[in-house]
Formats: sequence, C-alpha cells, structure tokens
Amino acid sequence: MSLLCTMVFSLRMFPQMSREWGAFSKRYIEVFGRQIEFSDAGIRPEEEQRPRNMPLPRSGYLIYTARESKITLPAEALSTANYLVVWNSNFIAFAVSGDRKQWDVVLRRPYREDERRRVERENLAAYFDEELNRPNSGESWPLGESQIHAEEIFRVANFLSAAIWFVGDLVVNFCLGLICTGFFAGLARLTGAATARGLSGWQYWQVGVYAGFPGMLIGCAVEVLDVPILTYGIAYSLALVIYWLPAALACSRDRQNDAGGPPAA
Repeated sequence: MSLLCTMVFSLRMFPQMSREWGAFSKRYIEVFGRQIEFSDAGIRPEEEQRPRNMPLPRSGYLIYTARESKITLPAEALSTANYLVVWNSNFIAFAVSGDRKQWDVVLRRPYREDERRRVERENLAAYFDEELNRPNSGESWPLGESQIHAEEIFRVANFLSAAIWFVGDLVVNFCLGLICTGFFAGLARLTGAATARGLSGWQYWQVGVYAGFPGMLIGCAVEVLDVPILTYGIAYSLALVIYWLPAALACSRDRQNDAGGPPAA
C-alpha cells in the first residue's frame, strides 16, 4: 500500500519536477551557453569568462566563480536555499543545510579524496575563498576532451532526482505506517484495551495495519488534490484512529462467536 501511495503521489510530483528541470535547463542555456566542456582543465561552461549564479530546482543555488579569487554568495542563497553548488575549474563543492546556520560541505578536487567539513554560515564565504586561493589549485582533472549538451545532463539529473524522491517518499510512507500503528498498538497493550477485546498485542497491531489502508488512500487523495491544511500524515493518522476502533470491535465479536459456538459432536 505504501508503494501504491507513492506511485499515486508521483503522478503529481514527476510532472512538476520535470517542469522545474526543463525551466532550469532553458535558463542555464541563456546564462552559461548550450555546451558543457570536459577536459583536464576541469568542467567548464561554454561561456566561462565571468562569474554567475542562478537558482536550481528544489530550492538550490548554482554559483560559478570563473577565475575569481573571491566568491560572492547571494544573500538569498544563504537565506532560502537548501543546497548550494559552487563550481569552477579547480573544484566542485556541494553544500547542504537543514537550518542554514551550518552547512555540510563536500568538496571535490582532482586526484584527491573528497573533503567533508561542517562550516558555520558566516564562515562559508571565507572557506570557499581559501579554496580558490590555494597555491596547488592548478592540478589537472582526469577527464578526456569532450563536450556535452546541457539538456542531456539535466535530463539525467531530472531522472536521478525523481528516483531519489520516489525511494525517499516510499520509505517515509512505510515508516509512518509502522510508527503510527506501533505507537497505538503499544498504547493499547499498556492500557489493557487490546486484552479487553480478547486480542493479543500482535493481533491488535495487525488489525491496525489493515485499518490504516483506507486512511492511506484518503491521504493520497488529500495530497493529490492539495487540500489546504491537511497533509498525508494528518489524514492517515486521523483515519487510522477512526477505522481502528470499529475494526477491533468487529474482530473481538468474531473471536467471541467462534469461542462460544456449539460443541463438536
């Protein structure tokens, strides 16, 4: 059921992500040119003479430093972006932040292991300035001479981001079901509600799993229709509680009827 719900969500998310990457691809071509060049000098845009920056899909920011010795981090990138990509011919860095006060940076240079560091927001520009001014920054990259259309790269990026989203959403939906049903089943076990209905803790949890299926479908409808205030998690939790009680009572009555049937001849 978690897989089914994720597939339903994807009917809305995949076209949205595709539109975002398509718009970004067009904007990238306007700013950087149609080709991306690979060589031992690094990965460079077709128009490489001046530093530029632009938003990325899913609340990111691309910053190209060209041959400058200092980086300019736009204020909106630090305040609104979930991730940054800093790009020049000497290194490529990815910075990710949950609260934007600290950034987890992964920096890649030729022939070296990736450098990982956590940097405070106010020190992020200084960190990249230091990298830009390293005396050994002219090392060559192990890349053959080639040119690739930007549209092809962003088409692959769209596919990868969609795949990552799909797996992540599937895991979240599945774990949400385990957590909600496990919590309520444990609570019923501690309070004696499950025993009072003639069910073991395991049986009570199984009832909750099946009782949650309608809630998962209702949550799907809420997400797809983009209902205000409600989310998948809220709709699922509310429906789970509403369906679980009558389902547990029905199972309890069935067990009592089976136990009180006529004796075998």
